[in-house]
Amino acid sequence: MAISDYIPIKANSATSKLKSKENRKKVIAGAVTAAIVGAGIFSYYKSSSSADLLPKYVNDCGRYEPLPLIYTKSLETIFSDKDYQLDLISKLQGAVRIPTEVYDDFGQPDLSVPLEDEPIYSKFAPFHDYLVDEFPLIHKYFKKEIVNGVNLVYTLDETKFDVSGKPVLLMAHQDVVPVNVDTIDRWTYPPFDGVYEPETGKIFGRGSSDTKKLLIGELAAVELLLKDGFEFTRPLILAFGFDEEKGGTYGAKFIATHLLDRYGKNGIEVVLDEGGGVGYFGDNGYIALPGVAEKGYVDVEITLNTLGGHSSAPNHWDIETTGIGLISEVNVLLTEDTFPIDIALDNPILDSLQCTAKYKPETLPKDFVSALKSNSISKLTKALESSFKKFTFKTTQAIDVIKGGVKANAMPEQVVNLVNHRINIKSSVAETVNHDLRAVTTVADKYDIGITLDWSNGTVSTLKEDTINGGFVVKVINALEPVPRTPVDGIWDLVAGTFTSVYLHPYFANSDYPDEVQEVYFDSSMNTGNTDTKYYSEYELVSGRIYRFSGGVNEGANAHTVDEWTTEKSLISTTGFFYSFLGNFNGYVGELNLE
Repeated sequence: MAISDYIPIKANSATSKLKSKENRKKVIAGAVTAAIVGAGIFSYYKSSSSADLLPKYVNDCGRYEPLPLIYTKSLETIFSDKDYQLDLISKLQGAVRIPTEVYDDFGQPDLSVPLEDEPIYSKFAPFHDYLVDEFPLIHKYFKKEIVNGVNLVYTLDETKFDVSGKPVLLMAHQDVVPVNVDTIDRWTYPPFDGVYEPETGKIFGRGSSDTKKLLIGELAAVELLLKDGFEFTRPLILAFGFDEEKGGTYGAKFIATHLLDRYGKNGIEVVLDEGGGVGYFGDNGYIALPGVAEKGYVDVEITLNTLGGHSSAPNHWDIETTGIGLISEVNVLLTEDTFPIDIALDNPILDSLQCTAKYKPETLPKDFVSALKSNSISKLTKALESSFKKFTFKTTQAIDVIKGGVKANAMPEQVVNLVNHRINIKSSVAETVNHDLRAVTTVADKYDIGITLDWSNGTVSTLKEDTINGGFVVKVINALEPVPRTPVDGIWDLVAGTFTSVYLHPYFANSDYPDEVQEVYFDSSMNTGNTDTKYYSEYELVSGRIYRFSGGVNEGANAHTVDEWTTEKSLISTTGFFYSFLGNFNGYVGELNLE
């Protein structure tokens, strides 16, 4: 079957097809009735304001037929061979047992010494050695590069395969969030023991979920394809940064620059990285929710340099206050002026909500269903106000750091305040910074203090001259504009159709419904945080085709905290998806028009 013959139509399962046939007569009759009623109310809709209307739900999550898998030689091994599965689990256990913690104050690696002698990152050397031992074929058929001392970049050796076209890039990160030593006694098992519970299927340990599972799943899929003798026809890159948990400044950013020099802008066909996964959807269904956009990001550091003195006489202003008091007033103003919910009509979360409202409305709060069924922006905004999901439809702010003062009897001469923002996809860095500047300006005017704006890129502006009372310095740090959406094109259908085929496999069947084929859905989503892919978007390495998608079942919990765990099913499904996706990418992508 050529991909040109693949038509993504609404067909969730054999059961849904049967139901659609049974309901056909009702649909036809309903259409006639709707036409009559619609004629009567057309004038009402015509006069209504379109400003409050949500977009029509066109990219239906239930429209995808399974795309035949090009290569399945060892797919049954992944899903059915217990020895293979236990070996796969063992590989993840071994990866977890090598601590690769990275703290926020870790900086540039020392490139003058071997990694095993590097004073900060030497712990990554045994991890690299472990991957060599566990994945020998990858180290035979791929060219391995160490970028900026610690990053791993594997590129398929094109002298061993007849490949052409743009590469696919699979990503994950080697580093893990540090374990607070004061909480170790709260873990079920020691955090770096990598314990597997056969009775529950759980795999415990720091990094088991975020993201050594993804890293091992990707490597295992490629290793198995090589063992099977799969003939790659398209280039393949595996890239694993080492400081994603602190922003990727020395990791993915350097990898992105390295690959940009090699492939140029839009030189990579598609990128897959951590992000969304596959959730259970109703009693007998699965839904894939790849992250297809990212909110923006900015840290606004507000520093106040002002008058000090003895605490017994806080007499610099008409009221008894200090620099900490002034910064506190800024924080009060910020807290009282949080960003509103502002629904972007291209927000991927809107798609996933519309999907749920259409197919599983019972899983949503009633006010969400009502708002979505009526296509009302104002109703959905109101429903979001009491929901955690509101944070995906607004710019957030969190006052995370405040420092000032060195002694009980000395007024602070400098106070530092840091506000973290995740920027709504319909907003911008500039709009966010201006919001914070309003609060700073109000306080600066009240106390006759200057303001300097530092964009951290060499651009410094004096908004108000410093006075004898001092001045604010507002510094813009780590600014990232919102990342545009992944396009719905041939690659989208390829990913969706491959996912559908994989999850219709009997491995994913629900034993409680032995007579039914599981339902499979595919839609878009977006996380509240950012991933290493931000650099690939910023440097225009790929034409928007970034999928923050592990391909595995979302089973696990406690990433970044006590008792992090994942499951064997999550690991096995991740491996099975990438094994199938790489086969289909190599088999179908040449037929797609991706200009």
